[in-house]
Amino acid sequence: MGSDLHAGATWSSIAERLAPARSYWLGTSNPDGSPHATPVWGVVLDDRLYIYSERATLKSRNLAEDDRALIHLESGEDVVIVHGHFDDIGLPGDTPGVVEALSTKYDAAEDAQYLPPHDEAFDVLYLLRPEKALLWSLADYDNTQLRWAAH
Repeated sequence: MGSDLHAGATWSSIAERLAPARSYWLGTSNPDGSPHATPVWGVVLDDRLYIYSERATLKSRNLAEDDRALIHLESGEDVVIVHGHFDDIGLPGDTPGVVEALSTKYDAAEDAQYLPPHDEAFDVLYLLRPEKALLWSLADYDNTQLRWAAH
């Protein structure tokens, strides 16, 4: 993937592709520089991606030290990889619209226990500040490679 990637993706189109995913892979850097990957839940609201966690987790400790991270879809067939920063915007309950959107997205009875309203341990909400993205569909790799960069 070099300079032959097609430009032309918009952040709105990328957010649209991220929105329906049930889980995302979050990549952060450990204090020693080694990579850390973990699945997370999140929601896209008004073209903004939010994820939540517990401050005690390794991913949250990593983001507190270095907010640069990447997030991507679960699939290796339908690929969306976004590099950026995750801003700590406080307690999930301080942003009720996001909490409501999460509850709407993850609406199965067994999901509730993993959502902020049902577990006070989820004490941090992050907002992605995207910098660049790469996208493609493996089924039509040559024609679907796209890139996006913030201005």
